Amino acid sequence: MASTFARKLSGAGISSRLQHVLSYKNLFRMGGRPYLEGDTIKSRHLSTKFNPIWFKPEGFETDLIVYNSLTRKKEPLILTKDNIATWYSCGPTVYDSAHIGHASCYVRFDIIHRILTQFFDIDVVMVMGITDIDDKIIDRAKRRNIDFHQFAKIYEHEFLKDMAALQVMPATVYTRVTDYIPQIQQFIQNIINNGYAYTVPSGCVYFDVESFGMHRYAKLWPHVRDESGHSQVTGHSQVISDQEKRHSRDFALWKAAKPGEPWWSSPWGPGRPGWHIECSAMSSAIFGPSLDIHTGGIDLVFPHHDNEIAQCEACHQTDQWTNYFLHAGFLHLKDDEEKMSKSIGNVVSVQEFLKQYSANQFRMFCLLHKYRHNIEYSHDNLQQASHALHTLTSFLNNADNYVKGQLSCQSLEDSKLLEKLGETRKSVYDSLADDFDTKKALNSILGLVHECNIQLNTKPQESAARSPDVIAAIATYIKSVMTSLGVEVISKQGSLANDTSYTLTQVMDSVTDFRSKVRNFALVRSTNDANEPKPLDKAALKEKRKEREILLTECDELRDKLSTVGIQIKDRGKKCTWEYSDKIPT
Repeated sequence: MASTFARKLSGAGISSRLQHVLSYKNLFRMGGRPYLEGDTIKSRHLSTKFNPIWFKPEGFETDLIVYNSLTRKKEPLILTKDNIATWYSCGPTVYDSAHIGHASCYVRFDIIHRILTQFFDIDVVMVMGITDIDDKIIDRAKRRNIDFHQFAKIYEHEFLKDMAALQVMPATVYTRVTDYIPQIQQFIQNIINNGYAYTVPSGCVYFDVESFGMHRYAKLWPHVRDESGHSQVTGHSQVISDQEKRHSRDFALWKAAKPGEPWWSSPWGPGRPGWHIECSAMSSAIFGPSLDIHTGGIDLVFPHHDNEIAQCEACHQTDQWTNYFLHAGFLHLKDDEEKMSKSIGNVVSVQEFLKQYSANQFRMFCLLHKYRHNIEYSHDNLQQASHALHTLTSFLNNADNYVKGQLSCQSLEDSKLLEKLGETRKSVYDSLADDFDTKKALNSILGLVHECNIQLNTKPQESAARSPDVIAAIATYIKSVMTSLGVEVISKQGSLANDTSYTLTQVMDSVTDFRSKVRNFALVRSTNDANEPKPLDKAALKEKRKEREILLTECDELRDKLSTVGIQIKDRGKKCTWEYSDKIPT
């Protein structure tokens, strides 16, 4: 019987047409693809072109261009404070274990974080907001009969542990909703004072979209400006009586307390924050009235991010709060167009995934796709990523062996390899500068590896000139790029920095040296074999080989056993080498 993991991977038993309110297919697709610049926006009463009003920032000009969801096109990335990027990231609602749909988003933005710092020398100050009070958190904490704070802490800790396991760098600051209640209340009061929110007798506070201005609202997803007065999504478990609201588009900033639920005192009565207000207030508490970069999954475009924009512009009385919105595509199972979501049940947890694959393989899986694109989670795609990682790791180990004189080949074409290295350096930099195109950058790296492998895999020549400096330079560059992107390239050379790994390296060097001697002794290569005290005739040679077959079998079994724990032995004529290797899925 197939495992649960295998069934999830194949998509078996999961409907591709599940009906739910926040269907990506309904909300974020037009004609079978994401909404793009220049598309005609149509509703019952509205048909117009989207003409974004965006003010180009003044400040530090980077070498990057990024796709800005506010303008639906690539824009030069300009930072307001020298080479410092202020970045707010929507974090998790901690009511359950994280799944790889979440992880793909955080890993992809971690890659962007690393590109900014490692390749473009930009100091990133990232704030990640964690929602630790929510309808689902309250409900599940009640069912488990524990305090909601304690319940949320359990899953927050698990989330951070999962992200560390996936090699995601921690945010500069983590903000939790329950730690920012005073700041959230002051933020709401400022919006009220500016005339863009109102209170109702129940104790709720609503954002007044009409007063704010429909021409200013929904900058990211303007087709919801429906003259009939009905917004298309309510969102995030908010069940609020429309009778209290002045307009159907209005949304809650403060939710009046319900019996048996946590609440905080406020000028408007006991209650708790609405969903959207938390990110606006927490970001503003750290960064003030302006922000360089805001990120999240594409499913947060509307209503969450659009409502964040409206709240901040209303509070700070500005026409542009965030300069760049970056959105990651979602992860979906094969033959299932819906995003991976707990509410649908088509998820694979991070912990479940890491039982089958490595963090390196998942990161390579993300690197081989553009961050804005949806990714199909399938065996084929994971295998492709695993093979690409294996190709890089194998080359770095071969390069190390070549530099040490353990790998022989014909003379290398130095000038050709150095020219290819220069081309690759430029291609990688240009690709990453062009909206973080890691797919193109990785293809350039793999092309360089391919050219090196062609030359390293030629038939050995005893008199061949050696070029260890050229191969070492290429290997150093490739390892530097991959390490900078968050891939922990496992090689013998890299293991020398760790005492335990250094000891293992010494042990494996001794093991492979001993195995080479045993194997050469068992092979009895000729009638004048150096391991024999005197020349052998053909009959004696045949008999010796037969007697020593058991030694060859044992050598092969040792090689096979070590491969199951990520150590690969390669026989190279009279020598053998070893290397670390991630297991490739079959």
